[in-house]
This record gives sequence, structure tokens and C-alpha cells, in this order.
Amino acid sequence: MTHETLALTATLNQLAELDRYNHWIYEQIAGSLGRRILEVGSGTGNITNFLSHGGREVVATDVVPSYRHTLSNLFSERSNVLVRRYDLSEEAPREFLDNPFDTVVCLNVLEHIEDDRFALEQLRAALKPEGRLALLVPAHRILYGEFDKAVGHYRRYEKSELTIKLDESGFKVESMHFFSMLATLPWLINGRLLKRDYLPTGQANLANLLVPVLKLEKFIGPPCGLSLIAIAQKKG
Repeated sequence: MTHETLALTATLNQLAELDRYNHWIYEQIAGSLGRRILEVGSGTGNITNFLSHGGREVVATDVVPSYRHTLSNLFSERSNVLVRRYDLSEEAPREFLDNPFDTVVCLNVLEHIEDDRFALEQLRAALKPEGRLALLVPAHRILYGEFDKAVGHYRRYEKSELTIKLDESGFKVESMHFFSMLATLPWLINGRLLKRDYLPTGQANLANLLVPVLKLEKFIGPPCGLSLIAIAQKKG
């Protein structure tokens, strides 16, 4: 494994323990999900588990062979979950184009792709007419720090930048909002000031415990956040 993959694996294993936080992320996109879902960059299945409920058909994908092995083992008893390889830096596989999806879910993946416009075009190609993309990316360039570098992030996104890129890639943005506002300052301190290239376990566990409180941000329409979440519909 590369250094970036090792760092990413450690992070995924850490995030797997954050059950409340993972479900909170899922809640942000649940209303946009169709019956047939392509999840791009499933990792070790932290969100896949939620996507596969309710009889939905899920094609879970990743470029890392060990992650696909983990996914295959984890969902071996669920006939509605298929595991495939999909690299967003390449053209969408023919099997996806021939049998497109109601929804594409892409969470914390686009920032790993150098040519993100090309990646968005491939996501669009895998959707049915008027299908939806549920997208989560890291927010605010000023927050880009040592952890972003360690796990292979090319960028963090501003709201206007993401809106333009989605539009130019053939999507109509239905909604976009910041997510996890209270995590913004700790991230800035850890990554930019303290130069940490890892997520402090204690802070991550505390955030998981505080999810019921963190959810209150929906009532204020947070002006900033650790991430941006967009729901966009395929145009044309």
C-alpha cells in the first residue's frame, strides 16, 4: 500500500467506529436516493451499510483491492449489494453506461481525483435521465492542511466553485449546504496550526457522542462547515 492508502485506511477504520456520525451523513442524502444506487468510493462500507437498507440495489465500488475484499465479505449475505471496481479518473465502465442508475452517491471521493470535472462527467454518464448525484466534499480552501495532504486530497471546495463545476458537468444543483459546522475550528487548529496529519481519536469520538447536539445546526443554516453536501440532478 502507498503511504496515502495506509493513512486513508487508518482513517476509515477510525470512522467505522463513529456510528452516529456516519448515520448523520446518511440522513443528509437519504431523501434523494432512488431504488438503484451506485456508490463510488465505498471504502470499507461505513455508509454502504445504510444505503443497502430498504431493499435498494447497491453497486459498491472502490479502486483499492483490499477495500473491495472487505466489502465482499461484509455484504456476502446481502444479495442486493454488488461489489465492483470503479476508478473516477477513468471512463465509466460499460456495464454502468448500459444499465444506468437512479442515484450516484459520492462521499469524500471527488477531492482525491486530479481532474474533478472529468470525474463529474463520468458520474453523470452513469445516471439515468433526471437521475440524482449525492455528493459530499471537504469545504473551504483555508482548511487545507497536513491531514488533507496525508490522505491524498487535491483540494477543498468553496461553494461557488462546486456549483460552477457541477453546472459545467451537466448537473442542475437542487440543494447545497455546509455540514458539521462545529468541526471547522478543530480541523483548522489540527491541520494548519498544529500540523497534524491524523484525526485525534478523542476529538473524533467526542464528535460522535455529540451528534444530537451537532444536528441543531440545521436550524441556523450553517454559514461554514467541514464539508459541503450537494444534491444535483442530471440535466438533459
